[in-house]
Amino acid sequence: MPKVKAPETPKERLELAKRYLKNAREILKKAGVDKEAGIYEDIKFVSEASGTAYILALEVLKALFMYKKGWDIDEVRRKTKDVGSYRRILKTLPIGKDKDVLIKLFSSVYDILHLGGYYRELQDKKATDSGLEKVEKIIRIVEKHINGQP
Repeated sequence: MPKVKAPETPKERLELAKRYLKNAREILKKAGVDKEAGIYEDIKFVSEASGTAYILALEVLKALFMYKKGWDIDEVRRKTKDVGSYRRILKTLPIGKDKDVLIKLFSSVYDILHLGGYYRELQDKKATDSGLEKVEKIIRIVEKHINGQP
């Protein structure tokens, strides 16, 4: 099996996050849906997909921190020990109106996917799907900044 090195640049981190999103969607397909009740049927897959999607949110924010703060990945790891540290760093970024949007999106992703989907066995399809849509928005915003777009 070929060795895969850890992503070291913001763009590599962003690409890793996109892989996590694809994985989360594939995992969620395995959960099955009770269309009448609007719930995912197999909590194991919902939990796994939610955890994967939350990790991708962390990865994409690490990419943004690396890009905007000029930090290498070791410094990012040292400074991001808990959810509060991500929120504090987000508040310091010079990214205009996107700052408030990212803070709100990240807070929702934390609540829906990390706490709800991963820890509390949230099976609601609309809520889980909304969490995944929010991580997609986070990716788009971060990608815009990393690619130097206003």
